[in-house]
Amino acid sequence: MTPRSRAATLAAVCALAAAPARAALWTAEPSVELACGANDNYGLAFDRRNRVATMAVTGSLLGTRATEAGATSLDAKLVGLALRGDLHQNEWQDSVTLDHKFAGPLDSFEFSGATARDDTRQIPGGSVDLLTARGLQRSNQATGDWTRALSERLSVVTGLGYQRTRYSAGLAGAHDYRNASGSASLRWLADERSSVNASASHQDYRTLDGGVRSQTDSLTFGGSRAFSETQSASLSLGAYRSRTTVKQAVLVCSLSCQEGLAGVSVLLETGRSARWGLQYNAGYGGALTETTKLAVSAARQQDPSGAGATVRSDTLRASLDHAFSETLSSSLNWTLSRAAYLGVQSGPSSQLQGLGLLLAKNLSPRWTLRANADWRRSAESLSGAHADAHASSVAITLRYEWQRLEAHR
Repeated sequence: MTPRSRAATLAAVCALAAAPARAALWTAEPSVELACGANDNYGLAFDRRNRVATMAVTGSLLGTRATEAGATSLDAKLVGLALRGDLHQNEWQDSVTLDHKFAGPLDSFEFSGATARDDTRQIPGGSVDLLTARGLQRSNQATGDWTRALSERLSVVTGLGYQRTRYSAGLAGAHDYRNASGSASLRWLADERSSVNASASHQDYRTLDGGVRSQTDSLTFGGSRAFSETQSASLSLGAYRSRTTVKQAVLVCSLSCQEGLAGVSVLLETGRSARWGLQYNAGYGGALTETTKLAVSAARQQDPSGAGATVRSDTLRASLDHAFSETLSSSLNWTLSRAAYLGVQSGPSSQLQGLGLLLAKNLSPRWTLRANADWRRSAESLSGAHADAHASSVAITLRYEWQRLEAHR
């Protein structure tokens, strides 16, 4: 080593030693919400009208830790809901979600874990599993993804997932289940605005009593394009193959079974069955004006279900957002979902529609007022029997966010 190179090496070592280590940034963001509303058919009951007044208190805390290489967040939420009217009861919901991301020169990792407990009768918008939120439900799930940059344009992504869900013993037709999944995909950046991808995935669904096992393999190809800074679109097409094994007769009972719909008593036939089909995912998002944004999407996918079978769903979504001013905004959302049970010899066809309008006003940097109106409709049919339920609701929510706490350590 020459004297000049030795001097350069010594200077570099001294510079690294003198550079101060940057501390991690810790933050905490607590908030609370108070919501009052009315619903003319809480829980989308088929054979009666559950007219109730509702009051909900939600407390949440978001904590984060950020460094130059990664970030970790913990989101905890507790909801207390009181119902008065045709139903006189109190309900609870709590959830904790942990996310961690790490990014290196070529590799990045992302992990997410969540646990939730829900004993409400509220059905999430667009859910294909109508058993969801019909009674006590405990769910735990974890996902992990690894991304490797093979070159400046080509990258590979692999992922693993696991979900385990249990229902209360008194919930008719509910089946505890677990679902494991794995996937791998390649992504190619054609240019600054376009990309193409190919992916393969495997899903293994099982009821915890061992009565049903369904395995689904899928292969998709797609791409995305940014037409401008405010408009983009994506499209993917593929095929799936589902294989179902039933060791014992299982009652497939969705929402209407719990409401006494005559004729809905469906059994998965013991034995094996196989089914294949096409799947797709298309979406568009763009700004119509400086203050108005439009987003539409259509998708077919396979999801685990508490009904004792994997569910294939077709879902259409559209949303229109408009900002009247810096402090006043609105959002209009529409959803239509249809579901079919894979591997079921004769299952009910179900459909869920939703339309919602939201107005949000920032009263101050810490206070927010929201008003929303929602309409929901659920329909099921089987062997000539038909059930239809709809509900309308309104609510006003006041949210307060405490000052963000920060610390460097």
